[in-house]
Amino acid sequence: MRVEGLDPGVSADALVHAADILQGDLQHRQVEFEDEATGERLQPDFAALGWATERLAWMLLEGPPAAGPEFEEVPFADTTALRVEWTRTAPWASDDDAAGRFTQHEDTVAALRGTRALLARDDAGAPVGFAAFGTRGDAAEVEQVYVSPSHRGRGTGGGLVSAAARAAGGTTTFIIADDDGDSKRLYARLGFETVWIQHVFTRRPG
Repeated sequence: MRVEGLDPGVSADALVHAADILQGDLQHRQVEFEDEATGERLQPDFAALGWATERLAWMLLEGPPAAGPEFEEVPFADTTALRVEWTRTAPWASDDDAAGRFTQHEDTVAALRGTRALLARDDAGAPVGFAAFGTRGDAAEVEQVYVSPSHRGRGTGGGLVSAAARAAGGTTTFIIADDDGDSKRLYARLGFETVWIQHVFTRRPG
């Protein structure tokens, strides 16, 4: 459920009730706030209700990305094993079946959106990371970036982001990061700047 526009002054309890109605057939609940001030006001209330709260930074790169390593472009479905590995770390992915269902849903959405993907491999040729990206007119978005834990700290993630931005070919490129996370600092080093803060509150199953 998304709350758009300026702060409507609605309470957290009223929004939870609306989410229960709109998302009643789902195991989880999620409410997104496009206005930063609204999210800031309601964050303590949702946290007190036991919801997980995220502050996400939308970051923008204007102009061409920095030069760097190139990666193989593959069909989005070729990233499935890495996406399942990533999804299994999410608190709501209770088992492999749940992770598998989610990645199948991602495949459907990717086909509709025309999502493209780059794949990083280790010296033996095994997939160790990927970046998914798409374009809308002159704007591009790096939608997903993941590197297996055993191969982090080697510049692969940053290399994938820059390579995806180059492959997308947009005059501007967007990416989303946890506002308090390491990924935001990485993207800032690549030239991305925060242009918008979005709050996302989630009630997880159980």
